[in-house]
Amino acid sequence: MEKKRSTLRWAGMFVLAAVLSFSAIGAYGVGLPEAQQPTKRADIVVIDAMKAFGGLEYPKVFFFHDKHTEALKKLKKDCKACHLEEKDGPRKGSLSIKFMRLADDSRQSVMDVYHGNCLKCHEETAKAGEKAGPVECRLCHMASAGVEDIRQPYGFDLSLHARHVASKDIPADMADKDQANCQNCHHEYDKAAKKTAYVKGKEGTCRYCHKASEIDDKALGVKVESVRAAAHEECVACHLKLAPKATADKKIGPTDCAGCHDKAKQDAVKKLKEIPRLKRGQPDAALLTIPRPVDPAAPAAVADDKAPKPMAMAGVPFDHKAHEGYNDTCRVCHHEAMDACSKKCHAPTGSPDPKVGGGVNLERAMHMRESDRSCIGCHAKIQAKKECAACHAAPRPAQFADKAACAKCHAAPVKEVKSGDAAAPAPTMTIDEAKAQATMLLAARKPVVDTIAVDDIPEKVVIKEIADQFEPAEMPHRKIVLALMKNIKDDKLAGYLHGGELTVCQGCHHNSPASKQPPRCGNCHDKPLLAGEAYRPALKAAFHQECMACHRDLGLKKPVETTCNEGCHKEKKK
Repeated sequence: MEKKRSTLRWAGMFVLAAVLSFSAIGAYGVGLPEAQQPTKRADIVVIDAMKAFGGLEYPKVFFFHDKHTEALKKLKKDCKACHLEEKDGPRKGSLSIKFMRLADDSRQSVMDVYHGNCLKCHEETAKAGEKAGPVECRLCHMASAGVEDIRQPYGFDLSLHARHVASKDIPADMADKDQANCQNCHHEYDKAAKKTAYVKGKEGTCRYCHKASEIDDKALGVKVESVRAAAHEECVACHLKLAPKATADKKIGPTDCAGCHDKAKQDAVKKLKEIPRLKRGQPDAALLTIPRPVDPAAPAAVADDKAPKPMAMAGVPFDHKAHEGYNDTCRVCHHEAMDACSKKCHAPTGSPDPKVGGGVNLERAMHMRESDRSCIGCHAKIQAKKECAACHAAPRPAQFADKAACAKCHAAPVKEVKSGDAAAPAPTMTIDEAKAQATMLLAARKPVVDTIAVDDIPEKVVIKEIADQFEPAEMPHRKIVLALMKNIKDDKLAGYLHGGELTVCQGCHHNSPASKQPPRCGNCHDKPLLAGEAYRPALKAAFHQECMACHRDLGLKKPVETTCNEGCHKEKKK
């Protein structure tokens, strides 16, 4: 009998727990039927503040921010119901991003803030006869959110920046001759005044100072909050302030999580077709150089337009204005600071501190093919486009850069100085002279697209060197060449870098001189693999490597690269 009562007692407890769980889950839905509960959310905030004091005793709390915001609106409450105003410091009067506190003083105080306020609100809401959130530990501290987190990070691109600059609702600085409104967002920390201040001409992205997590800046003597905290404190606060000005015809920035972090809503943000150029004093053209080593005993040069700019090699004329239009943000290139690459991060000989520029010297910063932050890497990313894949996707380990390839970029006519030649002065150039030379060299660049007479292109090429098991393969040579030329016809980068007669032919005839009658593949690739020349594949491997890779990377459906007998090989008749 006692055993039976014990079983009934446990069954009753499970039933009660189930009822409480379903009640809590329904309450968390703010009145929505279970079938209508969102299965994907962009407003999930993970509450794990206790990590600052050591390991967590309970699982994290997944907090649905937008759901709570909507619930507060029904009670005619706003953000101040949960967020306190800063009492002092650079953000005095603004709302803190922390919940019901300004600082994390101790484990117990933080715990009391959440338990004392969240549970109290849930209990009061329930007493008022409204559906409320849970009051049991395990219904808040859970292993997962129970829904898919679709939160996407959101950046501030040039289009969005231009819309903010043009906004009449963001007050302009009347003391500024341009009457711009930059001072509302851009600032630097003034160590002497112990506050942030706007400095004209030093505008940069928030991420230059605000990193992924909060940092203790010893030089400034202040803690710099994370970019996430800064963005939510500044951007959301501004949107809330301007919200009353919203009309059916005039949109104001979002104040809810999903408005910024839901991919569908991100895609719906208006994009300007014509984006005004940023007014940052940037040059139209610049001459990129590697400076010669400076004598430590020599006086420091003054960084102005008249200062000499010694160069160790031919400079690269860089079209800064054009590249601005190719990218959404300046951070694509200036990823750590708006200064020149070598000034703070990538010294010519690198930095002994791996934290400075990642230990990457200036030469590698410009030439690392595996990094899309470098010049070569960015161009390689463009070459990965489907239109370029026929030539650039296939692996060719035997292909090496030569002086002619380097000269495509390093084109400045700078006099070479032999090492140890004391009589020959180091080539110098003022900043103004460098800009003028870059402008001249860029103007001299003329895009060149191969112009090959159709009749000079063989219509078909018969590959018969290794026709043993199969019939000779017939390649529609002219059709392929014309398709390749069409793909790169309007590409500015290809027009310059391919600038030469018959360059398009080099995609296949990659190690032979440019000619209307290039040698056959078998002239370089022997039938068997030669000993000691693993880098040079045998003829059969060379054909399959080039042809199959081209079909695959171009996405050709007919013939597919893996179907030997369709279009390429026909078995010999016995």
